[in-house]
Amino acid sequence: MKFSPLLLLPLLLTACRPVQPNVVLILVDDLGWIDTGVYGSTFYETPNIDRLAASGTRFTQFYASGSVCSPTRASIMTGKHPARLQITNWIGGSANGQLLQAEYRRALPLEETTLGELFAQAGYSTAYIGKWHLGTGLFRPDNQGFDKVLASNDAGAPGSYFAPYINSNFPASNVPGLEADADSTYLTDRLADLAVDYIETNRETPFLLVLSHYSVHTPLQAKKQDIERFRTTETATMFEGEQFGGTTRLTQDHAVYAAMVASVDESVGRVLQALEAAELQDNTIVVFTSDNGGLSTLSRGRTWAPTSNQPFRAGKGWLYEGGIRIPLIVSGTQRDPTIMDVPGTTDDLVPTITSLAGLPIPVDVDGLDLFAEPAPERELYWHFPHYHGSANRPSGAVRQGRYKAIEWFETNSAELYDLESDPGETTDISTFEPAKTQELLQKIQSWRDEVGARMPSPNPDYSAPPDDS
Repeated sequence: MKFSPLLLLPLLLTACRPVQPNVVLILVDDLGWIDTGVYGSTFYETPNIDRLAASGTRFTQFYASGSVCSPTRASIMTGKHPARLQITNWIGGSANGQLLQAEYRRALPLEETTLGELFAQAGYSTAYIGKWHLGTGLFRPDNQGFDKVLASNDAGAPGSYFAPYINSNFPASNVPGLEADADSTYLTDRLADLAVDYIETNRETPFLLVLSHYSVHTPLQAKKQDIERFRTTETATMFEGEQFGGTTRLTQDHAVYAAMVASVDESVGRVLQALEAAELQDNTIVVFTSDNGGLSTLSRGRTWAPTSNQPFRAGKGWLYEGGIRIPLIVSGTQRDPTIMDVPGTTDDLVPTITSLAGLPIPVDVDGLDLFAEPAPERELYWHFPHYHGSANRPSGAVRQGRYKAIEWFETNSAELYDLESDPGETTDISTFEPAKTQELLQKIQSWRDEVGARMPSPNPDYSAPPDDS
């Protein structure tokens, strides 16, 4: 029999075809910038997250595009700013005050192209595990580009972290598909099981896996043995007042919250082990981030907020650094481990992830590839025309280099901070630098006009509270 070189052609074509990298996006709910060891916590224990950072790129000035979950999650899925998408509040939020909150969309529109759809169009298997909070019914992730959707409920938190994961008073929070779990099963562990199973099952095909933990969002529940690990009498819990009647926790010493963080860290370790066992660790991009700052500040004198974002000011719900600065670790990029100080937001994740995977960057996104060189100079914007249980009032913000301005819509007033010298935003310098303040206010107004940002309106039924002074 005569040998034909044509017989080798399929093998040669296969050998020359670029290998598509897998992508695992781990999204943790309400995890603050300093809630892991690698970012500076001395109380929480996160050896696996720290190991992930040691093998990749850790961003020090990365921000959520919203100070609450749904806006940020919309930006992560689309690469567009929440104000452009008109998803500016957590879906379900409805508080009013001196102003009527701005109208906002209660679901991510189906016409938006999501990260799942981009990867599905490129031939990837796609899976979404856990919290979605971008719409129910037709607007769930299985209609937004994800082939497999597991344990994803219709609310922003689980009914419980222990099986059967239900709250009879709030059925939308019940976590579906896990009804057979034993009563002692912990939800964070269970989501890790699902992620590991997915990796093992799909090891032969390129995949995008979004592991979206409900943790460390309330309800504050953790495994008993982990809680005991973190009980301490070595610190005295401290608080300070924030404007508008807010109270901010200043210490990281909440044993239940620490145990929840530890369970998230264990899940990260299990995902990394699964990738190694499947020999996929060298061909998988792992992205780890949060959807807003840690819950540290509450209104009406409440003091059960579980974490501290010190040295940053305030927390979830606020446009101060504590409410929007979040961790970002990107590993598996074939780059040397490094720390990046270039500011970026969750708008940037779609262009960054698609670029790392060798896919075309969508042309209609607001974000940029975080690894592009040279790093672009640009302003970063936030728009939160809503009230929040953290005591925050309707507001907007812009960061330009070292400067950050925050605008308060009730009073048409502004604050200005120099983040290089004052990262804790303790000293408002707007009266000392009025020209810079006005420059940034003009920029944020022009940006709001460009994206079609919706604004709050006067509340005709509002009565000012009595002056206690």
